[in-house]
Amino acid sequence: MKKTFVPATLAATLLLGGCAGLGGLLDPVLGNDRYDDRNLSQFERAAVEACGREASRYGRVQVTDARQSDREYVQVRGRIDTRDRRNDEFYCVFRNDGRIVEFRVS
Repeated sequence: MKKTFVPATLAATLLLGGCAGLGGLLDPVLGNDRYDDRNLSQFERAAVEACGREASRYGRVQVTDARQSDREYVQVRGRIDTRDRRNDEFYCVFRNDGRIVEFRVS
């Protein structure tokens, strides 16, 4: 019992201590300069998470803006630090059914 108690306690501590809201979940995606998500709606937070996950395929992500344009869509903008030391920008549109309907890297 002692062997399983320590790993379980450690895992629970990391989960509870490392995930202060959605920001903790987005740390690996957004990097050190996290987007301030305190004033975002649940819909906007879902958009930031989905678009950040999609952008992370290209490199380290920093979300700079998330705005709900109407009842159905949220627009997310940010930067991607790529391996060749360029900062690419991304633009993403997230729909209220949970799908990304537009994603561009420039």
